[in-house]
Amino acid sequence: MKKFCFLALNAAVFFSSLPAKAADSYLQDEIDQIKSDIVVIQRQLYREKSDTTAPKESVSNFQVRLGEYDQMIRDMNGKVENVEYRLKTLEKKLETFDKDIDLRFEQIKKQMTAVSVSGQGKNGQKAAAKPLAKPAVQAPKGIAPKDLYEAALTDLKNNKLTDTETKLNQFLTSYPKETLAGNAQYWLGEVYYKQQNFAKAAVAFKDGYSKYPQGAKGADCLLKLGLSMKALGKKEEACTAFVNLPTVFDKVNADIAARAKKEAEALDCK
Repeated sequence: MKKFCFLALNAAVFFSSLPAKAADSYLQDEIDQIKSDIVVIQRQLYREKSDTTAPKESVSNFQVRLGEYDQMIRDMNGKVENVEYRLKTLEKKLETFDKDIDLRFEQIKKQMTAVSVSGQGKNGQKAAAKPLAKPAVQAPKGIAPKDLYEAALTDLKNNKLTDTETKLNQFLTSYPKETLAGNAQYWLGEVYYKQQNFAKAAVAFKDGYSKYPQGAKGADCLLKLGLSMKALGKKEEACTAFVNLPTVFDKVNADIAARAKKEAEALDCK
């Protein structure tokens, strides 16, 4: 009996030490099931120990039942070890993916900066770079965050892309921690994508994925990131997004997962 309590305690400690990120992963159902199994066995054992009216079992029968409990615990320990291994493997893969994406986008931003500050003057000579006009990034006073967000979407539906961009930038600058911030970041990427400015779209979608991974548009951002990279002719980067999307977002919308798979197959991603 002491052995059972010790093993059950080990399992409980393991579950309580899981990172919060794992709670939303595809392993959650398995974790919940194992925890449920442990509780069932604990209750059964407690009932048998507390039932003073039950006839005394023979030593042989008791040993058989104890052996059954012991086998159950071994099976559950095996499941716990398997889940722990898969969690560590998944987290390592996600960490590698995040670092890879960050590195690639640092390179893209440098390329964008080089293009934006260079120009050709008359006779092929480089002209002095003109400073880019800075959009009004502070939200107008007296307007609620949700109203500003909805106004931006209305402009987008009416194809007023410049106005949409301005409002979304205002929203993201003034309300970066609002619930709708992840959505706003995604729609900003959509503005650039519609304008076929795929480099800026890629950066916007990457920010949507990295800053708001648990947001409603996290998976959409990663998919559109891949599509933007594809449009830029960057196959390797596009494949990185398409192939890893199902791993990064385990409960992704079926249509998004299917699109990512289709794009990966079209690019012959490895």
